[in-house]
Amino acid sequence: MGCPLLQSRLVRFPARFLLLAAAALPLTPQNAKVQFHPLPAEVIQQRLAAVPYQEGERRALLESMFHEAGCDGDALTTLKVPHASPDLICTLPGTEPDAGAIVVGGHYDHASVGRGAVDDWSGAALLPSLYQSLKADGRRHRIVFIAFSAEETGLNGSAAYVRKLTKEERAEVRAMINLECLGLAPPRVWASRADKRLLSAYAAVAHAIGIDAAGMNVDQVGDDDSRPFLNAKIPVLTIHSVTQETLRILHSPGDQVAAIHPEDYFTTYKLAATYLAYLDDAL
Repeated sequence: MGCPLLQSRLVRFPARFLLLAAAALPLTPQNAKVQFHPLPAEVIQQRLAAVPYQEGERRALLESMFHEAGCDGDALTTLKVPHASPDLICTLPGTEPDAGAIVVGGHYDHASVGRGAVDDWSGAALLPSLYQSLKADGRRHRIVFIAFSAEETGLNGSAAYVRKLTKEERAEVRAMINLECLGLAPPRVWASRADKRLLSAYAAVAHAIGIDAAGMNVDQVGDDDSRPFLNAKIPVLTIHSVTQETLRILHSPGDQVAAIHPEDYFTTYKLAATYLAYLDDAL
């Protein structure tokens, strides 16, 4: 999340909104289509804690993690980004060609100050785990997990991906879910930027699994990789953990693994996996 300033705003979803969302988008344990295979907390934490500093090493480790998760062969590709490292793309095929695609992203580059564990290894390192959790259940949509490069230098990796999409391919992308700066606190969403249907679905899922549905609007904090998708009129939603208290960690020497709370990070993983499984059924 580039260019941090010192303004953000917490948004609590009112109880009435949560009840309406849950009623409109029912989610129950008996709904067999909302399934994923949870990974142990130890695996999620190990992948986070393994963060290298050098960008090339980060990409190589993510590629290794995707292989470990079962994404290899033609499913794991790269996209050239001008004057930057390539994007790393893992595609989980869908069973219904007309259902379209869901893009899930996080960036693996980082600012020159700090380790870049929060911003945004925390998001990128979840991508292989989410693929691994979702791959076995025959997803309707094609789910595309992208570790973007060059976010910090101007959202170049995500912009390159959107730019290479044809008009028809853009129309097939039903949602872009961005994972950014996770685990500093319980998960939040950028509510003011989010597509209303995606936001309602997020609130319903969080409510159903007992997680506080809260938004922290970061319109004046900076930008993230959802922007090129938003500009292309693709529905977006960013999950993050930035608060007034934790904002100072970004782009600072404090951006280290130690700043991330394991319980909050694992909660975010569970929420993201459930949310993606639900979107695959509900969109």
